[in-house]
Amino acid sequence: MEISLQLYSIKEEAAQDFPNALSLVQKAGYQGVEFAGYYGNTPDQMKKLLDQYNLKAVSTHVLLERLKGALDEELAFAKTLGYKLVVCPYTTCNSKAEVLENAAILEDCAKKAAAQGITLGYHNHSHEFTSQFDGKYALDILLENAPTLKFEPDVFWIAVGGVDPLQYLAPLAQSGRLCALHAKELAKDTKANVYVGQGRLDFAALTQLCSPSVHPWIIEQEEFSSDHFDGIFQSYQGLKRVFDAL
Repeated sequence: MEISLQLYSIKEEAAQDFPNALSLVQKAGYQGVEFAGYYGNTPDQMKKLLDQYNLKAVSTHVLLERLKGALDEELAFAKTLGYKLVVCPYTTCNSKAEVLENAAILEDCAKKAAAQGITLGYHNHSHEFTSQFDGKYALDILLENAPTLKFEPDVFWIAVGGVDPLQYLAPLAQSGRLCALHAKELAKDTKANVYVGQGRLDFAALTQLCSPSVHPWIIEQEEFSSDHFDGIFQSYQGLKRVFDAL
C-alpha cells in the first residue's frame, strides 16, 4: 500500500530547501506527497523534482480564498502533475450562516473542478465538531449543503473534537463520500499528536473501513518528539506495519 506525506509536516525544511525536503520524504520511505504550497516552483519544475526523487503527487491543500480567486490555476497545476484531488484544508464556522456560505462556495468550486476531472475535498479540524447548530455538527451542515464536495477526514482532529472517528466515518465511507484520509495519531492520555502506532487510534480498524487501496492515506505530523526526519520516518513505519498486517 502506498503512503504519502502532507508536506506541511516538514514546512520549515521545505521553505529552506525544497529539493532537500523531498529527499527526506523519499529516504523516509514515502511514495507520494500532498502539497501545502509550491515554494515558488512552476508545475513543470515541480514535476521534474518529483520525478527526480521518485515521488508522485496525490493531492494539494488550497485555502478557500485561493480556490475562489485562482481555481483554474490550481486545476492546471494538478493536471500537469497528474493528481486528481484538490482539498480545502480549513474554513471558519462561527455561525450557521457562515457554514452555509462556505458550503455554497465550495460546492460551486467542486462542480467546476469535477467538470475538469478533478475532485474537490474538505479537510477537517476539531472546531467543525465542537461547533454545532440546530443539533448538527458544523461539518455535517457543510457536507450536506455541498453534495459534490468530497471529504478528507483527519482522524486526529475528529477524535480531539470528541467524536469517535470509526463511528463518524462509517456512513461516509459506505456512501463513497471519502476522497482520502489523514493518518494522524492521538496520544493515549493527552491531546498531543504522536507518531502513528504510539497512540490510541485504531488504524487497523480504519483500514478495514477506509481501504488504502481506494483512498490515498496521507500522514500529517504536526508535533515531534525527535527531529523531523525521524518523526516522519517513525510514523511511516507505524502505518506500514498496519498495512503489512492486512
